[in-house]
Amino acid sequence: MWWIVVIVLIVALLLAVPVGMALAITALTAMLLLPNDILIMMPQKFLAGFESFPLIAIPLFVLAGQLMAQGGLAKRIVDMAMVFVGRIYGGLGLVVILSTMLMSGISGSPSANTAAIGSVALPGMKRMKYPPAFATALLSAAGGVSTLVPPAIDLIIIGVIANISIGGLFAAGIAPAIFNGVAIMGLAYYYARKMKLPLADKMKLKEKLHVLKGGFLPVLMVVIILGGIYGGIFTATEAASVAVVYGFLVSAFVYKTLKANNLPKILLDTCALTGVVLLVLGTASMFSFVLTFERIPHVMAEWIMTYADSPLVFLLLVHIIFLVLGMVMDALPPIIVLLPILVPVGITLGIDPMHLGIMIAANVGIGMITPPMGICLFVACGINGVPIEKVVKPLLPFLLILIFSLIIITLVPEITLFLPKLLGY
Repeated sequence: MWWIVVIVLIVALLLAVPVGMALAITALTAMLLLPNDILIMMPQKFLAGFESFPLIAIPLFVLAGQLMAQGGLAKRIVDMAMVFVGRIYGGLGLVVILSTMLMSGISGSPSANTAAIGSVALPGMKRMKYPPAFATALLSAAGGVSTLVPPAIDLIIIGVIANISIGGLFAAGIAPAIFNGVAIMGLAYYYARKMKLPLADKMKLKEKLHVLKGGFLPVLMVVIILGGIYGGIFTATEAASVAVVYGFLVSAFVYKTLKANNLPKILLDTCALTGVVLLVLGTASMFSFVLTFERIPHVMAEWIMTYADSPLVFLLLVHIIFLVLGMVMDALPPIIVLLPILVPVGITLGIDPMHLGIMIAANVGIGMITPPMGICLFVACGINGVPIEKVVKPLLPFLLILIFSLIIITLVPEITLFLPKLLGY
């Protein structure tokens, strides 16, 4: 049956069928070829895809991010970052990268972070004569890096699918995220000097203090979320609830930028994004059941073990698979379908599952900015009104530097694992 499954899935994706529907059609086609009593299990498997309690964190973190974005806290984060790096060459570009990573510490959604920071920072980049294509490439690259910043949604899903501690994954993602962020900041600085982009206006001490005061509470939210998780005060799911309450109180009652008439749109946007994620999780669960019933994961694991006789070859094969799939489809289906196959093989070869999860998340981040299906690239191009084909050339150096960073993270596991070990995960 495997070739029927592959053909149906590929044809559906080539016809631009949404990923969730493509997986559902493929699973249904395969189940029609199975014994009749198997077909009745399809609804059960669909619901099983999002029955896990930790997945409640996804809509809650999305809601927290929406509250912060609509409440104007994204602008305060950008303004605060300008205080520290605004007077460096390419300072506004560095602000975009730093702000997107900080925003990811609140919402966990790379596309939402890209939209929130882009809508605030891109007009300023135009005023400071940043080439539109370069500004768009920089913004999308920052969105790709944010897949490693806790509480990234992809890290939550990887933890649930592979049965890895989500708190441990959050800790493991911090150093690689900083490593990637510094790498693309260095590239942004180099091109800013090369293009002789202007520096930001000088700020008086009084103005700096005012801006820092305004940005203190949004950054404190990141500290509360991560400090609470790593300090054992609450779980990742409970942290999401805290983030929602904190974001609402600060936006509505401290800054008073969140109005009652904003809430319907915020809740609707949250439901729309969460619905997409849960639909893909449910249909991917059905698809995974079909693969498992036909023992396809077992066959693939044996095939991988045949050719990947060393950890290095195995990781190279994993990266190639995810890089190729990331160019043509969303991140969730490969994670959900392939991770249950790859993690046991990786453990057999002596690879820490936490390290493997972070490598896959970093790889997924690259896929999010890679044409033709990179979601962060689409969002950045949409906000700035620049066609994707014009962004490809300035985006290539960012892609290459992120691939180089991925290689370093792969070859030096200590970058990923030293913090989780320090925290006892």
